[in-house]
Amino acid sequence: MIRVISEVGSINKAAELLNVSQPTLSKKVSRLEHKINMELFSRDSAGMAPTEAARFLLREGDELRTQLSIIERRLELMANKVGGVVRIGVGPIISQIMLPKVLLDFSEQNYQFRVSVVTLSQQALLNQLRQSEIDIAIGPFSDDEIPDEFSVPLCTSDKIVAAVREGHELASQKVISLQDVVRFKSVLPNIPKSLGQQISARVQRTSLEPDILCENYSTAKSIVANSDYITAGPETLFRQEFASGELAQLEFQTEVLWQCKCLVKPEILLSPIVKEIVAIFSQYMLPHDR
Repeated sequence: MIRVISEVGSINKAAELLNVSQPTLSKKVSRLEHKINMELFSRDSAGMAPTEAARFLLREGDELRTQLSIIERRLELMANKVGGVVRIGVGPIISQIMLPKVLLDFSEQNYQFRVSVVTLSQQALLNQLRQSEIDIAIGPFSDDEIPDEFSVPLCTSDKIVAAVREGHELASQKVISLQDVVRFKSVLPNIPKSLGQQISARVQRTSLEPDILCENYSTAKSIVANSDYITAGPETLFRQEFASGELAQLEFQTEVLWQCKCLVKPEILLSPIVKEIVAIFSQYMLPHDR
């Protein structure tokens, strides 16, 4: 109520947007002002402007709404396995490697609840998990990036390899250095912080800025198969193309690992329906000791 009036500056417009009558809204504002013994709006012929008290309530209200949302979500998930939705957030690579298998496994069971999935950046996953906008986050987190408030039931890792088309100048080398990658145009996704630290430790005075920034590996593989571009990622991503000979696999002289972890709030992990989803992911990930 306070937010809408502050935004439109008119009790009549606010009442219309809030779908209440103007007298009803005016009475609610007056009762609230009487209760806190302070004016929330200054009123003149130009309309209504929020006072410092109203601005304070709006600032604090954002945090209160977040906390209420978290409480409601925890109660909802604690109920049972019937009904409800488990909200899963994954990084771009997980959405292409593991998620299709997990969703297929889910579809083959007669669960009485639903799942929703969003693909987000690493930082967005942490933010949305913290605010209970998602229930499970699976992405390229390193241990030092994970807040203590989260449980980490599962983890996985994979060797990073490069891929080029057959006939590419590098195809016959089989083993290359990270410096070799920067000699050619590349199509790569955003590099997670944990992976970037590994690469930085091995490549000095060299930038791994891609010519094409692309999170979709289907697109990246198509570009590489039809050009002299090079790409790199977890070995699992290219298994089919390596087996068919469409792409040539290049190992790095020094091993670079892509790491992925499953993050859940401890109290949310107690929910039966969240446990079920984590159990499905556990078929493709390993237990983590945290």
